[in-house]
Amino acid sequence: MMQSIFDIALNDLRVIFKERGIWLNIIVIPLAIAYLVGFANGEAARGQPTPPTVIVDVIGGGSSTLSAAFLDAVRAANPTIRLCPMDSGTSDVCRLDGATLDETLAETRLKDQVALALLVLPPDFDAALTAGDATSIIYRSSDDAFAPTFIREAVNAAAQTVGGAAAAANIGADIADETPGLTFRDDADRSAFRTAVRDDAAGLWASDPIRVDYQLTTFDENQQVARGGGGFGQSVPGMATMYVMFAIFPLASAFILERKQWTMQRLVTMPVSRAQILGGKLLARFVLGMIQYGIMFGFGALLGVRYGDDPVALLLLMVVFVLCIGALTLALTTLLKSEAQAQGITLFLSLVLAPLGGAWWPLEIVPTFMQTAARVTPVAWVMDGYRSLIFEGGSLMTVAPSLAVLAGMTALFFAFGVARFRIV
Repeated sequence: MMQSIFDIALNDLRVIFKERGIWLNIIVIPLAIAYLVGFANGEAARGQPTPPTVIVDVIGGGSSTLSAAFLDAVRAANPTIRLCPMDSGTSDVCRLDGATLDETLAETRLKDQVALALLVLPPDFDAALTAGDATSIIYRSSDDAFAPTFIREAVNAAAQTVGGAAAAANIGADIADETPGLTFRDDADRSAFRTAVRDDAAGLWASDPIRVDYQLTTFDENQQVARGGGGFGQSVPGMATMYVMFAIFPLASAFILERKQWTMQRLVTMPVSRAQILGGKLLARFVLGMIQYGIMFGFGALLGVRYGDDPVALLLLMVVFVLCIGALTLALTTLLKSEAQAQGITLFLSLVLAPLGGAWWPLEIVPTFMQTAARVTPVAWVMDGYRSLIFEGGSLMTVAPSLAVLAGMTALFFAFGVARFRIV
């Protein structure tokens, strides 16, 4: 049985490699595109030496000492945050275009995601903290924006810093009031004592600050070169994955063409089963897909891409993805009626699944709804695995979820395709 499968696969591979332009399609074009995309990604990363600016609007608080200390603490917790309008400067970082920020304008900017968050400080902020009374800071954010989680953490850290220092000042003043023999000359003397305690407490906070660092799916340039090969760490596995689909999807139109030319029907007259025919056809495309991966990943290695420390995990990702695309091709074949239809739909799927699944760019830079939609594609799962191995030092355990989902998709597509496939 296995010999018949190998014979059919070998015959199909002979036919494929006799086609004019095959080497252009599996070597020259994929390598050129991977290099150009990787070079562009690497240059783009080197052209952004500073982290992205995050705009947070602020209303209220006035120019009081404690409100200023709170805003300074927010900046210290996350240096990427620009508090507006106070941080606008001559370059208009806040993008106010000369307008006066009020609550109505702030709500509009929040809705349009010009600002990612809004802080509303009460007018009695300083007085309430000084008196030891509870006070509230209103925090609003856009549900559709990426960043509010880390902004909220920076605000919480600042509130703890300023609130803790104010609480220490109040407790210190109360203890001083209750200590026999310790009196203040006047209210100014008592206020100076409170200020000194508060400053000391703030200094203690500053000695071990709560800091929230924000990174937008980027790595230090030296770290990228050392581990992932710069922009090639994204482009090589991404373009390889896309061209694997280009290599395997044509099997759908080949099935239809062979039925039309009665090649498939002649195979049935020979001493081979339906399972052997399917197995041989799929094996030929599996080998072609693995050859495509081998060429692309070998090229990436020459460019400095390092694929992690777990070659077994890397190989399993390749194998399971190629099997999954082969099973998807078989399932599609049962739904298509003509060779032209098969060519059009499979080309369309390749050009949709690749960018949607993160083969062209990291999924972290696209909107949330696209990240969610990508999870229905096998491309997203295999790219998750490659990024884990290349950029994060992952292992077989870290890519196990990707392997499990891809294996599940393969089983589903294969069961559907086998159940519906007809030789004639």
